[in-house]
Amino acid sequence: MLVVHEEVLHYLENGADLMLQGVIRREMIPLYEFNRGDAVTISVLTGGKIMGPMAVGITLMSSQEMIANKFEGKGVQILHIFRDLLWEFGSRSAPPVHDLLAIFNAGKTQEPSQEDEFPPLGSLSVNEGSNVQQVEVIVHEGQQTSCDREANQSEADGNTEEQPPEESMDDLLYRCFLAALKFRLDKVPMDVGQFYSQCLLACVPKTRRLDMKKTKYKKFGIFLEEVNKGEDGPIVKIKKMGKGADVIDEVFKSHPALRSFAVTDEVIKDEEEDSGKCGPKIHEYYSVTDAVLPVLKTRGRFSKGQLLESSEVREIVTDYVKKEELHCGKTVRLDPILAQVTRINEESTDWNTLIQKVQSKMTKTFVLRMPDGRELVRKINMPKIVFKVETRSGNKKVTLINNLAVFGIEPKRLCHQIQVEAATSATTTNEAVNCEGPQVTVLGNQVTYLGELLIKEYGIDKKYIEGLDLGIKKKK
Repeated sequence: MLVVHEEVLHYLENGADLMLQGVIRREMIPLYEFNRGDAVTISVLTGGKIMGPMAVGITLMSSQEMIANKFEGKGVQILHIFRDLLWEFGSRSAPPVHDLLAIFNAGKTQEPSQEDEFPPLGSLSVNEGSNVQQVEVIVHEGQQTSCDREANQSEADGNTEEQPPEESMDDLLYRCFLAALKFRLDKVPMDVGQFYSQCLLACVPKTRRLDMKKTKYKKFGIFLEEVNKGEDGPIVKIKKMGKGADVIDEVFKSHPALRSFAVTDEVIKDEEEDSGKCGPKIHEYYSVTDAVLPVLKTRGRFSKGQLLESSEVREIVTDYVKKEELHCGKTVRLDPILAQVTRINEESTDWNTLIQKVQSKMTKTFVLRMPDGRELVRKINMPKIVFKVETRSGNKKVTLINNLAVFGIEPKRLCHQIQVEAATSATTTNEAVNCEGPQVTVLGNQVTYLGELLIKEYGIDKKYIEGLDLGIKKKK
């Protein structure tokens, strides 16, 4: 298993192979021996924990060659990655999260001599088999073959088959904390105690019970202090309003732990909400590019590909201007860094122009969050759902709907709903022109009905729908 930072994963998601410069090398993260062409998994280090496997690939160098090359060059050809098409066809489950020390200590406890007694079936030699098994034990912690169980059983002097260790109370607290920040905290500031009782506890899975006294922190305030000391920086900004009165004043949504968090069995919304809107929530961000890093790096730790909200970009630029004393009322004097980023030839500009120029140098990114926790990412432009009304043979009118799949809407499910509610024919067509995913064809001019359905039931904003004016106008 190779371990990388969360930022490296974004390059892999965009189709790049793993460059060895992005592999984390620490004493606590050992490099196991493998040959060129071996299968290897890639996991992500975030918040002091190992998330993954996030990707699977074929090594382009052996472990010894990687060391000899000083971990430079292309190391792994990526074959499968989290949230790719293969993942979409499967169960869409989230990757597991393990404690850093626990997962590698588990690898050290394995006895090589006993594994050699039970090599995997196939054409691999005994030596190759033991190498592969060694990697597999680390990556798929808790998953054993029947032969492995027999070996462990003899070691335990007749003990029953080992079960995967139950999740610690600390891990349960941490993932429910991230789920609460990402899905339940609607506005800040919020009292810390109120957040814990109303947001965090509401995210605890139905089959589990969170007991703060059974964690190593004992108190939620101590937990907040510890998570804010992580190597990736603070997750939330805590403001003291008085003795024993702390509030969450700000959430750093661009934090790697929040961005990489994937829902498993956390309760991210109340049951009564399940019967509501079944479409995605669309969030607009700006992705950090090399062009704007000179400004951003003066205000904190930012990296290429990091997502920022429009308000965050405005706050960063405003803070930079005020700290450098560049503001003169309604205008801003451009220093060399701002002039380089914005490419404005004037010596000064107004606030709105400055912020718009900075945002224009970033990549507009849309994140669609589905009710089941899935996320779809679109960059630069967000396609719209497009209505068209055409006349077919026999002067029959049909309504065409394009790009439903972009918004995570299942065309076949929608067709069935239309057939039941509107009592009309609805079919799908694959590979239609100017349409991403299947096109839906509905008999008659149904634009008005379909528009209301998408807006009210699926929660699609009007600005993402084109052709609503084609509906039949009601007579006054």
